[in-house]
Order: sequence, then C-alpha cells, then structure tokens
Amino acid sequence: MPVEILDLHSLSNEGIPNFDMSKEILDGLSRPEGQKTLPTMLLYDERGLRLYDDITTAAPEYYLFGAEEEILKNHADEIVSTMHPQASQGGSDATGQEVVLELGAGYVVCLVLLLRSLY
Repeated sequence: MPVEILDLHSLSNEGIPNFDMSKEILDGLSRPEGQKTLPTMLLYDERGLRLYDDITTAAPEYYLFGAEEEILKNHADEIVSTMHPQASQGGSDATGQEVVLELGAGYVVCLVLLLRSLY
C-alpha cells in the first residue's frame, strides 16, 4: 500500500492552513509581555536539527529516546491494535484510507516503527 506524506507547511488552498513564518513571528511577538513566542522552526536549520538528533539519540543522559524506541520495537503492534483495531485486521475507514497525523516527529525512527505496524 503506498503511503502519501503531506508536508503541512507547503500546502495551500486545500483546506489545510499554510504555515506563514512571518505571520507566526508577528503574532508571537504581538502577545502581552511574558507571553511572547517565536516558532520553533525559526530556531533550527539543517545543522541545528542534526545536533538535536545527536543529543536526543546518542547521548546516554537523554534516556527518553532510547526508552521510547525500545517500547515501540517491542510493542508497536500492540499499540497500533489498541489505537486502531481495524488496522491490525487490514481494515480502513469509510474512504478506504488510513490517516496518521504526526505533529512533530523530530527524529522519525519511532514514527517509522508505528507506521510499519500500521501498514
């Protein structure tokens, strides 16, 4: 089954909001004092993302990634069948499609483990 990956930041006029970096910056900086924000994407270039991956996947002090990866390696099928019983039986929704929405995969290894169990 082919998997279609949609980049929500590059879509427009399809019912999905297009990410507008300048609007996000202005909105975040227009908030009251103490509540100002900047979009996280502004802070990470390619080098920054690779550094983040190195810290979260290779540094033994950052145990969360290793623990999450281990749980998914051992229990992805069980997690998927609990989340979505039809998927474990080869089923789908009324349109015949499965939808997975990932809101911040970071290092996508853990998402891949779930997708393998789902599909």
